[in-house]
Amino acid sequence: MSRAIYFDHDGALDDLLSLTLLTRYRGIALKGVTVTPADCLVEPAVSATRKILELAGAHHVPVAEGTLAGPNPFPLEWRVDALRADALPVLNQREPRARVSELPAHEQLAQWLLAAPEPVTLLMIGPLTNLAWCLDSHPAVESKIAELVFMGGAVDVGGNVDEPDHDGTAEWNVYWDPQAAHRVFASRIPITLFPLDATDQVPITSEFVRSFGPHYGTPLTDLAGSLLAMTFGGFETTGFAYCCWDSLTTSYLAEPEMCEFEDVRCEVVTSGVSQGRTVRSETGRLVKCAKKVDAQRFYRHCLETLTGIPEFSTQ
Repeated sequence: MSRAIYFDHDGALDDLLSLTLLTRYRGIALKGVTVTPADCLVEPAVSATRKILELAGAHHVPVAEGTLAGPNPFPLEWRVDALRADALPVLNQREPRARVSELPAHEQLAQWLLAAPEPVTLLMIGPLTNLAWCLDSHPAVESKIAELVFMGGAVDVGGNVDEPDHDGTAEWNVYWDPQAAHRVFASRIPITLFPLDATDQVPITSEFVRSFGPHYGTPLTDLAGSLLAMTFGGFETTGFAYCCWDSLTTSYLAEPEMCEFEDVRCEVVTSGVSQGRTVRSETGRLVKCAKKVDAQRFYRHCLETLTGIPEFSTQ
């Protein structure tokens, strides 16, 4: 029996790569996609989402556009990546058929969850804003979520927020809407957390990107290679290496043994110069936290999933 998944992303390059991976997984039934307007311009991000679903033969999956905004916006120069991705020739061979909901993402997500016949898995690789709204407005959704798999936080490492009046300890998905993360952590939903502690262990290397080159000519391979190549220049412009933050989190659904986990109690700082920080706390929320990654296995997993070609190494 397939595992029912609802997927919330925020339209960046790694988010779109994650969607591509997700459409390839056996035993996964992707029921719906919501797009949060965080690290993207939302209209091209929704458009690219629909085109990826079309390319992958998953046009039956509905999509909902997010309208809720967090208090700490991502830099515009990051958000325009969705425009570039939406224009890729591989995504513009035919018109996408995936239906866009008339409801905004937060309302649509609530409807999907409330109607689920049994508890589902919620994969969220952007901010938690839509889910926090659902919990406040429809408390019954809490019992409908068997597991929340979330890319966010920085537990024992530094953050990746470099903004005025912030101390740099937060990770962007939590920082975009700290109150939303705090609300979700206050729930009883089982949380599997992929913080920077784990995701920074899988940087996008030139060897990884170029490994897609020999297999060029298959639509999903071409798409994956293009999305990865578009991340180049991230370190030069931001000072942070572009990593497979979201795609590692997504890969957990297919190969959970790729990571080692630790049970961690933590809480979210919601104000001040550390807002958005996730800190260990004896009284904090217990989460299943990814701590160590088999990086070679992850790179191999991505290439094999998207090309079917075995035996990949970045050495």
